[in-house]
Amino acid sequence: MKEINLPDLPAFGETEYFENRENERSAVVMIPHADSHAFSDYCKLFASCGWEQKEDRRTDTHLYASYSDGENALFINYFPTVRELTVVTETHCGYFSYSDRPRSTAASAEITQLELEDFGMSYVIRISDGRFIVIDGGRDFVPDRNRLYRCLKDRSVHEKPIIAAWILTHPHPDHFHLFVGFMEDHADDVVIEKCIFNFPECTDFAHYPSLADKDLRFDYDNSAPVFMPKMLEQMKQTGAPIYTAHTGQIYRIGDAVCEILASMDDTIHSSNNINASSLVIRMELAGQVILWAADAPFSVSKLPEKYAEHLKADILQVPHHGFQSGSAESEIRSYELIRPTVCLLPVSDYNAYTIFCTYRESTRFLMTKAGIGELITGTPTRTISLPYTPPPYAGKELERSYLSGLDRCGATAWIFTELNTAVADDFRFTILNTTTFKTTVWIELFFEDPARNVRFIKTEVPGNAMRTISVTGDSVDPDALHFNWLSLKAQGIPENAPFAARFTCKAPIVVSHRTHQASYHAPNR
Repeated sequence: MKEINLPDLPAFGETEYFENRENERSAVVMIPHADSHAFSDYCKLFASCGWEQKEDRRTDTHLYASYSDGENALFINYFPTVRELTVVTETHCGYFSYSDRPRSTAASAEITQLELEDFGMSYVIRISDGRFIVIDGGRDFVPDRNRLYRCLKDRSVHEKPIIAAWILTHPHPDHFHLFVGFMEDHADDVVIEKCIFNFPECTDFAHYPSLADKDLRFDYDNSAPVFMPKMLEQMKQTGAPIYTAHTGQIYRIGDAVCEILASMDDTIHSSNNINASSLVIRMELAGQVILWAADAPFSVSKLPEKYAEHLKADILQVPHHGFQSGSAESEIRSYELIRPTVCLLPVSDYNAYTIFCTYRESTRFLMTKAGIGELITGTPTRTISLPYTPPPYAGKELERSYLSGLDRCGATAWIFTELNTAVADDFRFTILNTTTFKTTVWIELFFEDPARNVRFIKTEVPGNAMRTISVTGDSVDPDALHFNWLSLKAQGIPENAPFAARFTCKAPIVVSHRTHQASYHAPNR
């Protein structure tokens, strides 16, 4: 191997920095609080060491340059708004010899979001010469292997489908496992021209402890140390070149221009969450911009701060299946910058509207306040032709689905009357939470004399759980607020007094009593 001719990094006396080895061939140094001259200083340094500059792109929010010594590569990114500079080294780098050979055939550009047996992510993008870009694939289930192949076969203009690039965003089972099984079944049925990804080492438990995790629902070891070597072996057998994606790179795949906005380069120093290593890709195709977010937490990679208006996209793949990854504030800020017309949400209707996504603050913002024209969930498989404009009724359909999902879960307010403090059982209620999140329920008691009323009794119900409580028992917090002059603790309970009880919650719940029917429950409108 040719030795890399570089001084020790960081090179200018910086005392605060993070240095990490990403995998066998890549390492990254991140320098926080870098000043405005740092990018130029490092570019001059690398040139003085004999490195040839290959790329140089500069905007108000992002400075990028790449260098080669003929065999190895350097990639430099500086983001003035957050004052972060990263230098990535890669040995035996193939990026500068990257090539793509478009075909003379013609087809319309389109995106297919595939329905999966279990939530995951599988996209097939047809470019204008009839080849495909596949993003992820999902878990390794036989029906999903066949579903992907059938999509490629049915939508191909070539006798044997040509996958111009298979992009894998990060090493979670619901994203990359299918590649292994698909190649076992269909390696001879397709042509794969290149693979693009940037995964950590499969045994890097120091940075990513969850790589060792096994999903006990399966009767085989599906952990990363088992599946990642299988994936690499399958790629090797295809003979297709493999490219390690780094922030700032641009891959031109036919008429699709793919810019890597974020990768493990940006987050390995700050997060042990595998989702944070996700590739975030800004794709230009057929006159539209598609932002592929995979499972990236925008707050960890600091996307809104780094890119600002460059995040604007026509179509957004909603990150982390709409389950929110990172802070809600950062995701909402990103959505305000992206301003998508169409959102692709890789999860079933049931998860999207009934038990999961709706109750994430940032996804609720997308569904109700972002003004998107259409949200396309993962059931059923759906293909859209580019450039794509949503039908005029799609916005109303989103509103209907959102409200219908809330209604299926219960209501946010329940009132019971004709109760009496002399009956111990009148204080016992059952609360059902059919969403997947733990939720807080507040309880108020009303009496004929309003001076005896009690407010802000608090109880919590786990996700997907039913809980029976006594309003005056150990399962509630009677004095949850710092100051509450109408607390249960302060007021007490009068003897032999009629009362009513109100239950309120941000998420829809179902409240029941053994002998009393609810007098009222609020509609979710």
